[in-house]
Amino acid sequence: MAINIRIDKSASTPKYEQLVNEVLRHIRSKRLVIGDKLPSIHEICNNYDISRDTVIIAYNELKSRGIISPKQGKGFYVTSTTFKSKLKIFLLFDVMNGYKEVLYRAFLNSLGSDYQVDIFFHYYNLKVFDQLIGNNINKYDFYVIMPHFNEDISKYLKHIPAEKLLIIDKDLMSVHGNYAAVFQNFEKDVSNALEEALPLLKKYTTLKFISNHNFQFIRDGMEKGFLKFCAEKKIKNSVYKEINSSAPEQGDAFLTVSDQDLIELLKLSKNKKWEAGRDIGIISYDETPLKEILAGGISVISTDFKKMGETASDMIKKQSTVKIENPCHFIARKSL
Repeated sequence: MAINIRIDKSASTPKYEQLVNEVLRHIRSKRLVIGDKLPSIHEICNNYDISRDTVIIAYNELKSRGIISPKQGKGFYVTSTTFKSKLKIFLLFDVMNGYKEVLYRAFLNSLGSDYQVDIFFHYYNLKVFDQLIGNNINKYDFYVIMPHFNEDISKYLKHIPAEKLLIIDKDLMSVHGNYAAVFQNFEKDVSNALEEALPLLKKYTTLKFISNHNFQFIRDGMEKGFLKFCAEKKIKNSVYKEINSSAPEQGDAFLTVSDQDLIELLKLSKNKKWEAGRDIGIISYDETPLKEILAGGISVISTDFKKMGETASDMIKKQSTVKIENPCHFIARKSL
């Protein structure tokens, strides 16, 4: 049966997903019924300017859901008109980087195939944050929001029903309602992790926190936790906005949040022929696979992002509205 397929090349929805939705649309409207043959891969490629790989991905998705089946040498046929539509999830990150990729992949893998996840980025821009949420209200079954702002952003979330809202990475005490959250307790996490690192920190004279807001969002609680730990342990300390202003010297230990600052510190150490873990100490915030091997291993303070992704997906599947503090660890490596 000939069917008309609508593909919007300017849409953010991937073409394979649009093709899947078009087949499902024709099944719902009974334009396609059990036993009908779908257009061949070759026909769709030629008629709609879609790559062969895109069509194959779409047909494999329909096949995996039991909606179509191939007949040897004859193409694909509709074998079921009973299907469950995927639940749609609006996922809003600040930016994508190494640790968020770990979180994102764990979230997708744990959700499984019954969910469609559309990811957006606000890049620390409140106007973009507001527009993305406002433009997508009532279009999704769940809204998963990473609110990396130190300002009160509760007003931007008020139109999202609490039962559809999941806050990740940073809880929002100003948001009212019975919503779900899986978050880091930054003040407690930094203080406790530095306590674990204390035996290694004792060989250094000064502990310097590089709080560079130019490259990455720095949570208020991080600096509070740092200063609390240093005051309790009577450790000489300073907070700086960038590596250069910190005037690095042998005997300094550094806590960096931005990966850019970490790289700058390693480059400076190389130029001065300093060895991390001997001449200076380095602790980086947020684990990534690269930090396991970079410069022989970078010590980190990090929440468990794989666990966060898995917890978030489990909360969505169970439609849970609890608030869960994600575990954080100090991982000692050569750099300290």
